[in-house]
Amino acid sequence: MCVKSSLRGWSSHELENLDMKKQDTTPTLFDMKLAVVNFHKGEQNEYLRISIARDGCYTSFNSIEWKSEQMSVTKNELAALSASSGQEVVDINIGKRISLYRKMEDELAELQERHAADLKVYTEVTQGEVWTRKPKRTYASEGLGDAAELQRILG
Repeated sequence: MCVKSSLRGWSSHELENLDMKKQDTTPTLFDMKLAVVNFHKGEQNEYLRISIARDGCYTSFNSIEWKSEQMSVTKNELAALSASSGQEVVDINIGKRISLYRKMEDELAELQERHAADLKVYTEVTQGEVWTRKPKRTYASEGLGDAAELQRILG
């Protein structure tokens, strides 16, 4: 059935209002992430839902950290190359790295949006708790019994 024929009999006013009634029903990143977490229903899965939300926060946070480190390396490479700019080969390398850096900026923005959604999901799932990164645990090592050999090699 053609759309035009299915709208026969509608007044022009009704057709104009039809557009006004359209609403964007596209789910947000938050909505989709929350739906995935809440797929696990029931009180018995509360800990699982919180764990999934927490894992999302850690993953997105670590992605931002990793991308930021990559950008820092690229920025340092650009700084080193800039001293020799004006040479064709160097200028080509600078151009490639600038292009890469711009792509990284776009990706970082996406990662930050993802992390913001993960933080919001965590707060929702935990009923108001704010996620904070906990430092990695460090354990004192008794060593592997190689202290003497290590000293001999370094010594």
